[in-house]
Amino acid sequence: MKKLYALLMAGVMTVAMAMPVLASGSITAPSKPAGQVPVSESYSSDAKGAADLGSTIGLGTANTNAKAIENKAVAEEVVNVTSNAKVLSDLGVSANAKLKAMIDVSYTGTIPAGGVQIPFDVSGIAKKGDLVYILHRKDSVEGKPWEVVGQAVLGDNLSVTGTFTSFSPVAFMVVDSAQAAAAAGVKAPKTGEF
Repeated sequence: MKKLYALLMAGVMTVAMAMPVLASGSITAPSKPAGQVPVSESYSSDAKGAADLGSTIGLGTANTNAKAIENKAVAEEVVNVTSNAKVLSDLGVSANAKLKAMIDVSYTGTIPAGGVQIPFDVSGIAKKGDLVYILHRKDSVEGKPWEVVGQAVLGDNLSVTGTFTSFSPVAFMVVDSAQAAAAAGVKAPKTGEF
């Protein structure tokens, strides 16, 4: 009788463990959430290290629109700026940062004195623990036309917020999570340290 129960239990356990696999069905790609825009990909330059520009960026603010950069000269400028080590160093951007996306952002309405804060869903270009920089080209500024308007080490929500006083081309640069702590200047504690 014990052998019958053991055999029966082994069969029940085998079926129970196989059920989640059998029930999963086929895997489909998730649809893009509303408010996400494809970023420029046709002007990327592998020589400049601008890979994976076919991802999407989600916007989280009303009165804000984004679209892929359509002007080839502007897209090439973004690629050139984000591959220039001196410019990035002057902006305080890590040398390990890689261009992952570029978009044109526009805003409808009056920009408040402190600027407009726009959260971006960057789940299409970065993962938890990555350091993301948002670079913005200021309107008609001589000398230093680019600025960092936001940066963050990504948490669970995979978003980063930029504060804008004007709107024009925006670039997203990402430092992989393995290098993010050093790039952000954060010293990881040793075991036993508080």
